[in-house]
Order: sequence, then structure tokens, then C-alpha cells
Amino acid sequence: MIARSIVLAAGCAALVFGCAEPPQETQEIVGNLVKAGFPAADIMVVEGKVYVGRDAEVSLAASREMLQAGDTPEEQYRTTNLVSSSLAKICINGSTFTGAFSTALDLAIQNYDELPLTFAVGRAPSADCGFTINAVIDPNMNGGVAGFPSNGNPYGQITIGGQLSQYGVDVIEHVITHEIGHTLGFRHSDYYNRGISCGSGGNEGDAGVGAIHIPGTPTTAAVGASIMNSCFRSVETGEFTSGDITALKELYSPPRPDGYLVGDWENDGRSNLATRFGPCVFMDTNFDGVADRTQCFGNGGSEDQYLVGDWDGDGRSNLAVRRGSCVLMDTTFDGVPEATQCFGNGGSEDQYLVGDWDGDGRSNLAVRRGRCVLMDTNFDGVPEATQCYGDGASEDQYLVGDWDGDGRSNLAVRRGSCVLMDTNFDGAADITQCFGNGASEDQYLVGDWDGDGRSNLAVRRGGCVLMDTTFDGIPERTQCYVR
Repeated sequence: MIARSIVLAAGCAALVFGCAEPPQETQEIVGNLVKAGFPAADIMVVEGKVYVGRDAEVSLAASREMLQAGDTPEEQYRTTNLVSSSLAKICINGSTFTGAFSTALDLAIQNYDELPLTFAVGRAPSADCGFTINAVIDPNMNGGVAGFPSNGNPYGQITIGGQLSQYGVDVIEHVITHEIGHTLGFRHSDYYNRGISCGSGGNEGDAGVGAIHIPGTPTTAAVGASIMNSCFRSVETGEFTSGDITALKELYSPPRPDGYLVGDWENDGRSNLATRFGPCVFMDTNFDGVADRTQCFGNGGSEDQYLVGDWDGDGRSNLAVRRGSCVLMDTTFDGVPEATQCFGNGGSEDQYLVGDWDGDGRSNLAVRRGRCVLMDTNFDGVPEATQCYGDGASEDQYLVGDWDGDGRSNLAVRRGSCVLMDTNFDGAADITQCFGNGASEDQYLVGDWDGDGRSNLAVRRGGCVLMDTTFDGIPERTQCYVR
């Protein structure tokens, strides 16, 4: 069974139309819609405004466009207006939602919030809400109503039909997720031929708000192929399709960081993540994906290598920037280096590593040359110790961590999806950890994620970091983009 979904707000504020039209224009719009293939039952006139399928307001220009527009094969579309990238959190107030509607609202919010987007989504009341969408129930409606973004904010209300209770939680979740999609700027995926999901209907046209194809989305619209189809079915799951996720990521994926860094930014014994964008590092101290501290090197360039260490032994990690054969260390988070260490014969091909090689609580530098690591413990640029991996190759990735929790850093070498850890400086691996589905493009990170004094591994995949605290290769925690 196919049910007709009410999916767009009727107010002129939502669709950027004037609030009145002369009767002759209304008649022409209705006539154009009929010629375009819309059944008469799908056309409504309310207070001089014309809507198709109780769904979208149609202007005179849009109705004329429908008579000229042919079908187009692309599926996902957006409006001209989108939500600003500066909006960090969107909250939805569903205080009147109970039972299946309350459960469905939570699930719809989860659909968005579990994706790495420029904004988080939560249910009000919630902390740090940058904008709140009011969600209400209309007992006489079988579907939903919403509008499009304006001024960089989502549309401020979604209305959900009380008659949806006949379908169950999944369908209600589908409709709520759909309406939230409109508030973020998504058009119907089959706007150009509503008959695809509704069984009848024509082309909605530009409708005065734009119908811009989203790159990378599927090339054909089909029943059940998108949560943004014009009409819904009684068998909807309420979940995004792969095309929906592609569209969301295309519009709202955070900018890719230049790199991830790990440090104990607040001196609580537990490592945290930071992301680097250009000369600035955004540090998250509580694993919520939101940066609590920012540090920039004023003249930093994208080619600079950033290092993390406790340069002054106070238990708190600091940043350093490598330029040429020298490392400039900042211990006060002001972006101004207080100390500099150079390796006299350092070359651009050298890899610099950071570790507490002597267990005195203060980080030191080391330089990797070929399969050997030369460690300096007194900041004079002269290595006091050398460790080599007998069968090391230039393509191996070297990692540093306190694998046994004795307070002294050790080396490890990554080969494929496995990390071979040496805890006694003899170049032989004493512990091996593999990520079962590891790929060569994965980035491996090291940190003490649980604060037990022993370093653990994490793997970065896309915009998220998967942290393993038990050395079994199964992540116990996931954290996504920090900015």
C-alpha cells in the first residue's frame, strides 16, 4: 500500500513566496498542474495559495515550468538554501510526543546524529543547542509538514500526522526523518516525477526554492530508494539508504582535517584526540567530538609537521612544530615556541618520533633513519640510544607507546593491519595486535584511551577514530571529527 505523504510546509515563509496571488493566477496555476499530469485530487487551494498533493506550494512561474520540463534521471536534490557550517548543534523539541511517536523521534534524531556531519543533532532539552526545531503532532494529518532553511538555519518546525499511528514506529521514524531532511534543505528525490513513489502526479518543478542535483547520488529514483521520496509506504524501515547518506555527506561533511594528533591536553592521565586544520590544532578533552581548546602557530604552513609531547614534564601534553631539521616546542599553548632542538645532520626524509625514552616523565625526540631509531634523551641533538628492527623496511610505519605501562616509551612497527610492539628495546616484537579488517590506507594512532598508564591503539577510518583499549583488535570507543 502506498500512502500519500505531506512533506512540505504550507507557509509562505517556508517557501519564499508572496502571501497572496490574484484569482486569475490561481486558476492558471491549477490549469497548468492538470496539464502537467497532477490528478485533481492532488491539487488544493488554500487562502489563495495552490498546493500539490497537500505537499508543496506552487508559484505561477513554477507551474509554467512544469509544462516545459522533461523527466530527469537524477535522484537527490537540494534547495538553494542550506544550513550554515557554523551551526554546531540542532535540537528538536518534541515535548508533546509520547509512545511510538516519542520513540520514532529519538530514532530519527539518531539517524542524523550518528553520521559525521558539520552539526550534531539532539533532542531538547539538551546542552549547547545552536538552533531548536519545534516538533508538533496534528491528529488530523497522515504524513508530515516542514519547510526549508533560511538565513543559515533550518526551518523552525516540523508537523507530524497523528494518523501515522496506524503504521507503527518505523513508518513514523521515516516521516520524521524525511521532514528533518526538508528543514536541512533536501527536496523530494522524485520531485521531477511524483508518480514514481506516489503512483500519480507530475513534476513539482523548481517551486521557487531550487532543485539542485547533489553530486554522487544515484542516477534513478525508485520506490523505496530514498527517505526523501515524495510518498511513503507502509513497509518503510525509517533508515537512510546509501543514496541518502551520500547526499548528506556531500552537503554537510566536515572539512577533512590535515591530520589527527593525540595528547593528554588536560593532564588527567588519559589521552584525547585533536584535529589539525592548517596552522591550528583543535583539541577535544572529553570525547564528545567538540573542540575545547584551540592552538595555532601563527606562521604555520600545511607542510609543517606537528608533534605532541610533554616537553616540560608537567604531565600535560604540548605541541611542537618541525621545520627542517629543527623542532620548535611550545609549552604554554600560546603558539610561541619556548625551546628548539635540532638534529645537526637531519634531512627532510627523516621521520621524527616522540617518546619518554628514559622514563623521567619528560618527552624526548628521536629520529628514524632507515630501519633504525636514534633517541635523544637530553635535548642536545645527540642520540644516546639506537634501536633497529632487523628486518625493517622503508615502507614500515613506526609507532611509539608505553605498551607495558612501565612509564617508559617503546617502539612498534606496523606491517599491514598488524602492529608489532617491542617492550625491551631489543628490536624483537613482544606483543602483536591486528585490526582484522585493516586496510593500507588506514591511519594508526596511539594513546592511553582509558587512563590506565598503558598505551593502546586506534585506527582512523574516514572521519572517525576507532579506539581499542584491550589489545584484541576490537574497538570499544569511536570518536568522529573534532572541530
